[in-house]
Amino acid sequence: MNNVDARVFLLRLATALVTLADILLVYELSRRRFGERAAFLGTITFLLSFVVLRYGSRYTLEPWGVLFILLALYTLEERPLLSALSAGLAFAARETWLTTYPFMVFYVWRRRRGDFRRFVAVSLLPVAFNLTAIYIISLHRSPLGYNLRALIHCGFPEILSMAWTSWIQFVVAFPIQLAGFVFAVYVMENRDEPLLIVLPSVLTLNFVSGFLLNGPFERYTFGPLALMSIYSGYGLIKLYDAVSRKAPIVGKMSLERWVALFLIFQLLAFNAAVVKLSSIGANGIQDYGYWHDREVFSVLEGYGSLEDSFGGTPHPALLGFEDWTWADRNITGVLNISPDWLVTFRSWVSVDRGALTSGAIEMWTFGPYVVIHARQEGAIKEYVIPVDPSSWRRW
Repeated sequence: MNNVDARVFLLRLATALVTLADILLVYELSRRRFGERAAFLGTITFLLSFVVLRYGSRYTLEPWGVLFILLALYTLEERPLLSALSAGLAFAARETWLTTYPFMVFYVWRRRRGDFRRFVAVSLLPVAFNLTAIYIISLHRSPLGYNLRALIHCGFPEILSMAWTSWIQFVVAFPIQLAGFVFAVYVMENRDEPLLIVLPSVLTLNFVSGFLLNGPFERYTFGPLALMSIYSGYGLIKLYDAVSRKAPIVGKMSLERWVALFLIFQLLAFNAAVVKLSSIGANGIQDYGYWHDREVFSVLEGYGSLEDSFGGTPHPALLGFEDWTWADRNITGVLNISPDWLVTFRSWVSVDRGALTSGAIEMWTFGPYVVIHARQEGAIKEYVIPVDPSSWRRW
């Protein structure tokens, strides 16, 4: 497809549709277990959570991995072979689900021993295929490889410090979901599913460098939050009943109204926090505006050349430029290769104004983005300085 607008739109539309499927599956899985009221409460808190609003329609892989793990749970009773295939595909979609897979297998052994061997045989096919593909293509560059390298590089004391900070922020980010899930596990008689499926996915975050470095407001918490939300509505109902018996004033307003008030307050507070603290200069939770992308594409299409080299965000790759290096936050690494173009967030770099005046470089800013073009060879490496956005754990 030659139309870049269509390519970008379809990528986002696909992710948005998968996120919608995730939401519907969370609702249905919760409804089967606890009824419609619990399902509604758990699903609405998931839908209006920070990570769903922020990443639910971006081209990220988290919603895809979640779709398959939810499908595995949804189809386990009626179609165990489809469930097995979905469990294996969850790892193929997002490597972080590899740590949950053995617990899923153990859960099937406890719940459906008659289907256990077939489940293992079918689910291992996509798992083995994906592990083989990772090994052949590049284990070093895969998420498994770079997460392991990041953990080794940080060292145990620093990992503990980052984990402590990230989990404190996790409580701040998702208090209602966490409270509901914990209380649900506390009052449930059969805890196999939440402990064998949900808890491993949550604990896996301790080994995800993106979570440790950037905190819970990044996309890595999308999956664990979806699984927690299956139970959180039930836990909130039981918690409300317990609290209202001891504090009758709480019972003067329905649980649904308390949840609605909390979600409204949380939405306003998080939007204000993003405006104040965002390291990319975002103007709200969902400020990854497509209109800014279109402006970036227009400059690259109008002035870029197939012979040019590019660094930074994926915009050049989406336009078909082959000489492109992904930067993420490693701006220094991209500057060292001295590209002809740099596309990144304007708050992540500073530019020598003298270079702009002399014409050594030219620069455009669109919303949170900055596009920098070197009109002289090596100008980007010489005149662009990376800025450490570490004042906040990078919303």
